[in-house]
Amino acid sequence: MAVFAHFIDKFGNQQSRLLALRRQLGIHSGENLAETLFEIVQLWDIRGQVGTVISDNVTTNDTCLSYFYRQLDPSIRPADIKARRMRCYGHVLNLVARAFLFGKDAESFELESDINGMRGLQEQDLRHWRSKGPIGKLHNIRIAHEQEDEGYHLCEESTAELEVILNNETRWNSTYMMIERALRKQTDIRAYIFALEGEKDEEKRIPADDILSNEDWRVLGEVNEILTPLYHQTMRTQGWGKGDSHGRLWEVLVGMEYLLEHFEDWKGFYNEFTTETIRATNLNDPELIGRASAPLRGTNIRPARSRRRPARFDGEEVYVSQQRSQAPTFTVAALPEHSQAEYAALDKPPASKISQKSSLPADHRAYIRASINNGWKKLDEYYSKLGESPLFAAAVILHPRFGISWLEATWATEEQLAWVRDAKAGIKDYFARWYQSNQRTDDLQSKSASSLTNRGKEDDHYTQWINSRTKKAFATSSSVSEMDKYLRLEPQDTQEPIQWWRDHKPSFPVLSSFALDVFAIPAMATDCERQFSLAKLTLTSQRLAMGADTLERVHCLRNWVRHGGVKLGSWV
Repeated sequence: MAVFAHFIDKFGNQQSRLLALRRQLGIHSGENLAETLFEIVQLWDIRGQVGTVISDNVTTNDTCLSYFYRQLDPSIRPADIKARRMRCYGHVLNLVARAFLFGKDAESFELESDINGMRGLQEQDLRHWRSKGPIGKLHNIRIAHEQEDEGYHLCEESTAELEVILNNETRWNSTYMMIERALRKQTDIRAYIFALEGEKDEEKRIPADDILSNEDWRVLGEVNEILTPLYHQTMRTQGWGKGDSHGRLWEVLVGMEYLLEHFEDWKGFYNEFTTETIRATNLNDPELIGRASAPLRGTNIRPARSRRRPARFDGEEVYVSQQRSQAPTFTVAALPEHSQAEYAALDKPPASKISQKSSLPADHRAYIRASINNGWKKLDEYYSKLGESPLFAAAVILHPRFGISWLEATWATEEQLAWVRDAKAGIKDYFARWYQSNQRTDDLQSKSASSLTNRGKEDDHYTQWINSRTKKAFATSSSVSEMDKYLRLEPQDTQEPIQWWRDHKPSFPVLSSFALDVFAIPAMATDCERQFSLAKLTLTSQRLAMGADTLERVHCLRNWVRHGGVKLGSWV
């Protein structure tokens, strides 16, 4: 288990420190993981400083955090635990891409491929991948190239990055890169396949079932266009707080809005009602294959999102105006200037302008349609889960460049305005429970002590009566007004939200603490993933005798030195 602490130092810089790299003994149940995590927190004496925990989306982590937070605070509510459970954005993107590429049960598909590999069932694995259409065929072609004794070169360039790479089932990015580079080297791959056709040994030839047709190449082109924004989002947010982007929490909600619009564009384009979509119930429909599409009606309407209404508004009626029934476009103009350029670079023409759908046969269109729906459903599922924590919306609201205005511009329909109200209520409730109440207690204690020293004996009861009314007025207006005052602000022209809150701390003494805590939360748990990779590099074949405690010390010291946490002395 790798445990990192993320915080903002006294100079306003985001910091990350490795606290532990523990070997987890016993079964990896939620209870056992919680015990290990709690031991680490106690060792560092930071029990009162733990805010949120970011991890991937497996249910074991839900159980772990439930036990962990109850150990920290037995009075904590289940809703409070969910509010502090941050889902790794990179893992969400991974699940969406795998659902798009491999279907609803992507994990079972990859597991079966792994088992085939371990058992040496090469032919069975080739058939297994072949069932996934053009992507599986490309995978099998790359396998054949890898096993070619003479190492046939796919092109004359010797540049390593131009070589067609084999996808790694543990990361969908490699599948995307395999497709992207194959499209760039399509001519060379075709020449390679043609050259192998002249081989006398049939085993050296590419099986006929794995040869990519013209239609298959067009499908790969469609897949590449659809996956490109997911790949760029992964690359963008796996960093750590460069400027005002690249790994900040506000990019999770903003990025998922961007991707939902992207998927809904393609979903609407491929889900046009045609004779084939009415007849076809699966990819094996014999009447569907090879029959041209016959549109019954065009549909440029953006598909509705099936997200849940906020629980706060259950039982209430929400009138949906016909004039506002269309979801708005992604508001790139509201992003920080340096972020606008990166999102604008991804702002490709709509699917109807770049798609090759019209040149694809019916079965290939059905394949793309099913893939889009699978990816969209997974993305929509995890978009809905963002509502379990108010902090994802809070990261956007507390960004001075965005504020509540960005959500109001993005969630513009009558039904979506309920989401805005829920986001505003969520951030107020969280602020009141964990920040405002603590500050109020400190202020009241300070004022009470002051009144005791200044109070005269002759008007003791009268002064107490005045103070009791003053305390109530202070409690209901002082700290609450900070949030209300901030929400009334117009979007600020700033590229550095952390510095903005530090500069405005006199105006927002309590709210600024909340905002800085939110901006210390990363979008992904990439630090932990990188630590596992580094540990594997440390435990080489010559160091397998290294103990778990030694490995932990080596990597903690390495991390602290690298990030300036400790300074090593000099040697003569």
